[in-house]
This record gives sequence, structure tokens and C-alpha cells, in this order.
Amino acid sequence: MGTPITTTGQLAPLLQRLRKNQGLSQAGLGQKLGLSQERISRIERFPEKVTLDQLLTVLMALDAELQVVPRHTSSGKPTVTSTASGKLSGEEW
Repeated sequence: MGTPITTTGQLAPLLQRLRKNQGLSQAGLGQKLGLSQERISRIERFPEKVTLDQLLTVLMALDAELQVVPRHTSSGKPTVTSTASGKLSGEEW
């Protein structure tokens, strides 16, 4: 079962939990990725500061994947919809 992530604050503990569930220390995960323990610590503390490619690489090393699914309201309709202007309603880019 997946864990819905809607804020970057939820991502940090998830990355730590995934690592620990694999029985890896930060140094051990760093070895798998060719990174230092310090870099793994920064990734876990500030996942919003890594690129998507870096995040996917970490997830792959943790035997996890990223899935993006639409959020639905109680009516079953997606909460974010496209407008005629091409901008997403309810969000600012």
C-alpha cells in the first residue's frame, strides 16, 4: 500500500522509513548510490531541494517508486482541472 504525499514535509520521514525498512544506515544507502552519509542526511532532511531525477534514483535504491495519481473529491471528480487558458485551476505556477 502506498503513502500519499501532499507536502514536502511528509517526504522526509517517508524516505527515512523506507531506508530503515531496507535495513540501511545513511552510510549504507550512500554506498549504494556512491554518495556520502552527509549527502544522504541532507536529502532526507531537505528532499524538496533535490531534483526529481535524484529523488527517483534514491527511491530506486530503496526499492520504491513514485506514483502520481489524481486526487478526487467526494463527487469522484479530480480536484485539479485544466482551464481553457491552459493553466491549472486552483494553482499558481
